[in-house]
Amino acid sequence: MNWLNINTAQSSDPLWTSSTTLAKGAWSCLMIYCTHRENNGIIIGARLWPDRQWIHATGLTADEVGDSSLWRWIGDDLHLELYPHDIQKMVVSKRDSGKLGGQSKSEAKITAARTNKPRKADQKIQAQSKHNPSTIQRKEMEGKEKESKHTLSYQSAVADERERDWEKVWSAFPKKIDEKKARAVYLESDVSPQRLIDSLADWSQTDEWTRDNGRWIPAPARWLERAGWTEQPPQITRKEKEPVRCTL
Repeated sequence: MNWLNINTAQSSDPLWTSSTTLAKGAWSCLMIYCTHRENNGIIIGARLWPDRQWIHATGLTADEVGDSSLWRWIGDDLHLELYPHDIQKMVVSKRDSGKLGGQSKSEAKITAARTNKPRKADQKIQAQSKHNPSTIQRKEMEGKEKESKHTLSYQSAVADERERDWEKVWSAFPKKIDEKKARAVYLESDVSPQRLIDSLADWSQTDEWTRDNGRWIPAPARWLERAGWTEQPPQITRKEKEPVRCTL
């Protein structure tokens, strides 16, 4: 979601009125992070995040996120209170419906165009062939050429849109090397740009990609070739990182 959906009735909620100003400010930063990710107000493994990851994700330090009535800890996961679950559900539902509706309309138009054009061309050819049989082959060729141009035009439009989406995908990679090769791999794939961006955001928060100044982050082309977006980012365990436990 690109907007914060905060109900004004929240100002009288006991959880809000009993909280300190610092806790309310921290809650706002957490709210921005959660609504952008549409994660239902749950930050998985947040208690184990180092300071660097907290600042990168929310603008807060680990010291600024402790115990508060505005959020609660379940294991190592942070659950944000007063999160607009109903608004998120409505936004996601409308977006998915819009995508499906737009896709079905486009496919219907393309199918209709491909079906109707040859039919009309055949009718004209049959009418003209009664008077001049020699025009049949010429009309058939013209009809095929028009259909071919229509198909190529559609394919070109799709390719142009994917080219424009590449800039957004490239900006999501934390390590930017060999863009030309990465772009070629991306254009050959059919994965959606949004899925790549979401997956890169998840991987960018893992210990594997954040430690040693990003030394272990794979090159973009290599990550795309192995379909990295299909892999589940590893969770940070207690053996790997001691949890940061702080209070305001």
